[in-house]
Amino acid sequence: MMDRWIRAIACYLALMTLLPGHALTASREYSKWLNLPVEQLLDMADKDFNDGNKKDTALMCYTIVANRYETSMSRDQKVQCKDANMRLWSIYFYDFYDYPKCFDCLTRALEIADDAQIEDANIYLGFGCMYQTISEECSNYELGTTALKYYQQALAVGLKTHDDKHTDMACTDVLAMAHTQGGLTQIDRSWNNYLRLPEDNETWILRRYNKMLYQAFQSIEQHRLDDAISIYDKQLQLIDTTQYSRLIYFTHVEQAKVHAMQGNYRSAVATLKRSEKIAHDLEMKDCKLEVYGLMTQYYQQLGDHQSREHYYNQYTLLKDTLTNYQQLASVSEMEFRNELKGMEQEMTAMKQHREVMSIVTLVSLAFLLVLLVLLYLVYKKNRQLTRSNQSLYQKNVEMLRAEEEERRMRRQLQDKEPPCPDGAGDNQPVADVKYKGSHLSDEDKQQLLARIQEVMDSNPEIFTPDFTLERLATLLGSRYKYVSQVINEHYQQNFNTFLNSYRIKEACKRMGDVKNYGNYTIEAISESVGFKSRSTFVSSFKRITGLTPSQYQHLAQREAKC
Repeated sequence: MMDRWIRAIACYLALMTLLPGHALTASREYSKWLNLPVEQLLDMADKDFNDGNKKDTALMCYTIVANRYETSMSRDQKVQCKDANMRLWSIYFYDFYDYPKCFDCLTRALEIADDAQIEDANIYLGFGCMYQTISEECSNYELGTTALKYYQQALAVGLKTHDDKHTDMACTDVLAMAHTQGGLTQIDRSWNNYLRLPEDNETWILRRYNKMLYQAFQSIEQHRLDDAISIYDKQLQLIDTTQYSRLIYFTHVEQAKVHAMQGNYRSAVATLKRSEKIAHDLEMKDCKLEVYGLMTQYYQQLGDHQSREHYYNQYTLLKDTLTNYQQLASVSEMEFRNELKGMEQEMTAMKQHREVMSIVTLVSLAFLLVLLVLLYLVYKKNRQLTRSNQSLYQKNVEMLRAEEEERRMRRQLQDKEPPCPDGAGDNQPVADVKYKGSHLSDEDKQQLLARIQEVMDSNPEIFTPDFTLERLATLLGSRYKYVSQVINEHYQQNFNTFLNSYRIKEACKRMGDVKNYGNYTIEAISESVGFKSRSTFVSSFKRITGLTPSQYQHLAQREAKC
């Protein structure tokens, strides 16, 4: 619970740091740039766009250019508006993760291209990239199919317009999505068209890479996994330059997936580490999210729960940050676009913005104060709960020791008792010798109770899943209804509850024996003492000890370290 609050504060502070600066900068600079020539705006925007940590100027200038579009413009002017919308799409996608805004920019770019009678493969690549990302985040097969269609359309347009750069990019995406969405056979026509292209000096690396990628995916679909791994190694040698960082990242990820298919999760993790470094170095948040998700799965398979928990927390934190950022960025951009409607409202808007920021600051301080109070209360409650759990744990440990001492003394007394006369003993059916009708005397009950305790204290068979009342009666040489009667009258419990109490106490002993059982999971402990159902084990454990098995095991391990 503490982790959730800490993540919430981190996300909130990060977002409050990022967003207001952008909106404030936009408000101040808008009036100076509104009437600048398109060429000057694009020049300023391109310089800012290429600076990975600075996108305010680019966002402002591209928005002004994009909003100047009119159907009466010349073809060259329309191309400028189209390109401005595509750059806006890139910013909203890679920096703000605002998918509705991305869709809006791509749709407007396509409308302008149609009006200018331009075919642009990059627009369809944008649609494909957006649908692919959403399909992966939502695990939606239909959106993945839509992404593949857009990628194929981008490839077709690229081939038609001799756009080598976007043709090669589209081919890589077509291969990857086809492999994910059902196999390479569905893209035979697109692939054959691509194979007709020459491999000149500028394109041979990417085209050779794509041909090798096709062979790798084909090998996977034909279950020749070692061949696929070998091909990926050759691809990495081919593109071993910073120019192809995203392709290197992608190749490592695909190679890690093949290692996982082989059950070789250690190699999969080692390969993913390389992808993780690239994603961190280039600050590719979408790639980091993918790596964290795969690392969580692979460490789960390896049984490395600490590493699995680390990457799961990284995944959750990044996911929460991106989700909240999308929402707040959307609000910020709505305010920004409203300011672009008219220069005459700018001064009023700036004044309102300052007032809003004052309110936001006050609200933020109040929010942080409330958070701090809540964190203190949670911390205090956790301390009280920890002390309470520790107290319950010590009481259970003392109870187990007391019962063990009582059991030891009972054995000593039994050793001193004279043997049964006339050969009467364990093999003599108690019910046939001592009991008349359906009633037991007090002496009979005491004797039967002592024998029940002896079996329950010493016979490991009680920890087998199939141990029953009938089996206990057989071990005692008695009738099961007499055994049930004694258990009910003496312990005020039915047989199952009585048996489970012994099993829970044994589970507590094993959890306390960290040296021999420290590596056992809760499920393993449960099964080792005879429980078939984890839920039954947990509910019985909680009822008898006052703690959950996880709490008890954690306290036992912590005490063992002291």
